[in-house]
Amino acid sequence: MTVGRHPPPPVRWWEELHIVAQIALLAPVAVVVLWAAHVYLLNQPLGRGLAYAVFWGLLATAILVGASRSERARRPPR
Repeated sequence: MTVGRHPPPPVRWWEELHIVAQIALLAPVAVVVLWAAHVYLLNQPLGRGLAYAVFWGLLATAILVGASRSERARRPPR
């Protein structure tokens, strides 16, 4: 995306959410997706897959929320 170009409406909606709402929406999805990846793709046992999913899901949530907040701050105000 070039600087100065307005993001699409779903991206604006996501960036306007409070940080707690972003975490509350993203963390469960990240954990479930990563759990499925660990269990079905990597053949991990259910418990170990859940432990890995929680660990990596929380890290992925922090990275994605931080990146979206950084992108919003980088863009000039509308």
